[in-house]
Amino acid sequence: MESRPERAERQGGHGNDRHPSRPASAGGHPTIGPDHQERGHAERREQRQPQTMWRCDGPVLVTLVGDEPLAPLVLARQLDVSRVICVAPPVIDWRGEPLVGLLRRDGRAADWHSITVVDVPSGQRLLEQRLQLGTDCDVVFDLTNARGVLGLAFYELAHQREVDTPDRCRLLRVDWSDRVIRSISPDQSDSEPLEANIDVSDYLQAHGKRVLGIERSPGSISPFGTAAHRLARNIPLARPLLDATHRGAPDHPLRVHHLRALRPLLTELADDGVLEWRGNALFPTSMQAFQFLHGRWLEEYVFEIADASGRFDDCASGVRFRWSFSGEEGDPVGGRGEVANEIDFAGTAHGRATLASCKTGGHDVNGPLYELLTLAERAAGRSVVAVFATTDTLDQSARRRAAALGIRTLDATRLPNADVVLTTLIHGAPTPHAAPAR
Repeated sequence: MESRPERAERQGGHGNDRHPSRPASAGGHPTIGPDHQERGHAERREQRQPQTMWRCDGPVLVTLVGDEPLAPLVLARQLDVSRVICVAPPVIDWRGEPLVGLLRRDGRAADWHSITVVDVPSGQRLLEQRLQLGTDCDVVFDLTNARGVLGLAFYELAHQREVDTPDRCRLLRVDWSDRVIRSISPDQSDSEPLEANIDVSDYLQAHGKRVLGIERSPGSISPFGTAAHRLARNIPLARPLLDATHRGAPDHPLRVHHLRALRPLLTELADDGVLEWRGNALFPTSMQAFQFLHGRWLEEYVFEIADASGRFDDCASGVRFRWSFSGEEGDPVGGRGEVANEIDFAGTAHGRATLASCKTGGHDVNGPLYELLTLAERAAGRSVVAVFATTDTLDQSARRRAAALGIRTLDATRLPNADVVLTTLIHGAPTPHAAPAR
């Protein structure tokens, strides 16, 4: 179901009439809209009073916000700027409130300017008029989202500033694929690693989402010990048990085929607290154990590899979230008819997020792949690493479809190798091509 902010972005309107499209500035005064801005300029001209530039106390980041709103946040944190000026087309005004809120929570001054331009020269003049950049400040221009007419006007403004004050101006962009910040000045080609620390909650909030709950967070201990790793290492052997769980119920005995061959594995899972024998019948020890065998174990396995690696700034499994709207602070549930979504695994590393969907049991691969792609883009933007983990063995057609969608896969042939799992989660390592069918 299409959410209101996404519908507004598609139609060119505001996603929520209740929240101000132009948040207040750090000093408590509202950012001036286009109509009021023009009237203000006219009044000042009539009074023949010169316009004053605001004074800065440190580096200033001027950023063009687009479909990847995380760039201003990670740059502000890594460069430790004192002020952030956000420029955006009106169609994404709904992104302003969460982004500006995060910047101000960090102790930075932040402003949001909604600007419409029709051509590059007039757009550059309008930007100069609205931003009022002084000549005594070190200014960093973020062109990560510089596209379209507004993007070209923004670049021309940045380039002119660089020509006028080359020692006090930087032009750069975030390269999400390599996790670096690249200089895009004509006479510079330097880069630096992206090291800003972003947790899962901040990442989702920057995209207008509110976290409702998390099953496991860093440092949490599984109630079932090493059972998740044990199942991942023995997927073919464990399949009869997993199939029996999908067919069964928590308060009914598990009807497991090939019981004799599974006896050693079942004994180990009983030692882990997942299974118990009641006479000659096999039962999960609790509802939690039943849910674990029903599919939760794969989420926990992926989470534990990420958490133990120390490579993620933050990670979580079983993350429930929904769209966030102004005026709803303290609302603990979905509310207002909004649907809550769930991410099986989410992690952030050096400013970039990884989202993974974990499926056990037989599934048609097409549905989960499209579901993951939609969820990833809606939840965390286009820079996200999307990973599909499944206990099935994917054929060549499924691997190619996933690759075409930009989704990395971890199937039954790759899940047992923890190093492969970690590399895929961190770097989005490509899936090897399947052998050609004979």
